[in-house]
Amino acid sequence: MYVLSCNDIYEMEKEVKSIYGISETILMENAGAALFNFIKKTADKNSKMLILAGPGNNGGDGFVLMRHLRVNGYNADLYYPVNDNKYNKTAQTNLNILNNLNIPLYDLSTLNNIDNYNIIIDALFGIGLKRNLSGIYKDIIEKVNQTNALKIAVDISSGLVSDSSEAAECVFNADYTISFSTLKYCHTLYPAKKYSGNIITTNISIPDNIISQYKHDIFIDEYNKPALKKRPADSHKGTFGKVTLIGGNVEMAGAVKIAAVSAMHSGCGLITLCHPNTLDRNFISDIPEIMTKSFDYNEPALICDFINHSSTVYTIGNGMGRSKAVKDFILHILKNTLKPVIIDADAINALSLNELNNIQSEAVITPHLAEFARLINKDINEVKKDKVKLAKEFADKYNIYLILKSAETIIAVPNDKVYILNTGNTALSKGGSGDALCGLAASLFAQGYSLKNTCILAAYILGKSAEKAVEKNNPAYLCITQIIDYYNEVFNEF
Repeated sequence: MYVLSCNDIYEMEKEVKSIYGISETILMENAGAALFNFIKKTADKNSKMLILAGPGNNGGDGFVLMRHLRVNGYNADLYYPVNDNKYNKTAQTNLNILNNLNIPLYDLSTLNNIDNYNIIIDALFGIGLKRNLSGIYKDIIEKVNQTNALKIAVDISSGLVSDSSEAAECVFNADYTISFSTLKYCHTLYPAKKYSGNIITTNISIPDNIISQYKHDIFIDEYNKPALKKRPADSHKGTFGKVTLIGGNVEMAGAVKIAAVSAMHSGCGLITLCHPNTLDRNFISDIPEIMTKSFDYNEPALICDFINHSSTVYTIGNGMGRSKAVKDFILHILKNTLKPVIIDADAINALSLNELNNIQSEAVITPHLAEFARLINKDINEVKKDKVKLAKEFADKYNIYLILKSAETIIAVPNDKVYILNTGNTALSKGGSGDALCGLAASLFAQGYSLKNTCILAAYILGKSAEKAVEKNNPAYLCITQIIDYYNEVFNEF
C-alpha cells in the first residue's frame, strides 16, 4: 500500500484533472460518498450523528457526506465556521447545495451538546494543516475526545500533520480513519498513528498508474507481504543454508541463544553458534540441533576463515559486551569477511560511521532508535521526528539495509524505497526481541530470500507471531521464546 507526502498528493490530484478530466468536484463527491458508504455499514438511521466541518476542503468532504446522510434519512447535524472559512469553489458549491435543500446547518461557536451524539465525524482539518489546533477547534476536539461516541476521521485526524510522526497536544482520537487514495505518514508512524484508529483506505477515482508514478514508500500488511518459498521435496539441509551466529559472554549468554532458537524455528538448514572460549559450551547443551565453535578474541582470523568457507550468512553482536577486546574483534570480522552479515546489538555499538565503510560484504543493520541516534550522531528526538527521511539517507549513503526498530518497523533499502510495518505489540517490548529478529533474518536469507525480502519478512513474521501470542496470552506474561513458538501459525497463513 502506497504512502505519499502531502505535496505529492496535491500534485497527483492536479495531474488526474489535467490528464483525465477528473476534477476536484468529482474527487470531493467521491470522498463524501465513500464516507457515507462506510457509515451505512457502521450505523443505523437511529444513530445521532455530528459532523464537524472545517474551514477548507476537508469541510467540503463533510458537506457532501451531510447531503448523502440527510437525503437518505439519517439523523445528522453539521456544524461549521459560518464566519471563519476559506472555502474554494468546490467546497462552497457543496455548502450551497445543502442550503438549497433546506438542510439545517449550525455555527461551530454554538455547539454545546456534544454528549448527545453517538457518532462524531471529524471533517475539520485535512492534510493541509501544519500547525497545532487552537481556539474553538482545540476546545471542541478536547470535548469530543472525552465522549464515548464512535469517532470517525475524514482522511486524517484533525491535529495531525500528514507528513509527520509527531502528535500535538490536542488531536482528534479516532476509532476509524477513512483515508483517501493512499496512506499518509501520520497513519503509519508512532506516536501519530495511535490517533488514527482502524484505517480504511478508499480510492476516489485516482488511477493506480498515476499514484505509483510519485515518489512513495510502501506500507506492508498481509495483502502485499512477500511470499514464502516452497520447500522442495528433494531438499536436504544444505538446501536451506548455513547460519553462523557470533555472540555471547558470561553475563549475556541468553541473547545469542535466543537468536539461535529463532533461526532454528524459521527454516535454515544448519546453525553454528560461535561463542568466546570463556563461555562454557553447556549453555547451549539443551538445544542439540545447534553446533558450537569457541573463539579467542585475539584470534579473529580463525572465525573469518570459518565464515568465509562454511557459512551462507552470519550474525554478529548479540550479547557480546562492549569491552575494547570485543570491539576490536567485531571490527576485524566485519572488515575481513565476505559473506552477508546481520549486524545487531553490541556490534552496532562497536561501529562508527567511518567504520561502516570498512564492511566488506552485503549488510543488514538492526538498531533501535537510541542505537541509530548514536550511530548517526543525532539527538534521539530528532530521529523520532524524522525517522523515515533519516533511515533512507543512511541506507543510500552507506549501501546498508536498515531495520529500524520502534513501535513501528522502518526498513530502508539502499537506492530503493522505505517499507513500513505496524505488525507487533507490547509483548515485544522486552529483552530478546531484537535477538529473535536477528536470528530470524539470518535464517531467511540463508534460505535464498533477497536481503530486501529478508528484512520485510523477518519483521512481519516476528510481529505477527506476537499478535498471535497475545490472542491467547496477556502481553505482560509473554517472553520472546514463547513468541517464537507462534512462528508456525504465521508460516501456515502464507
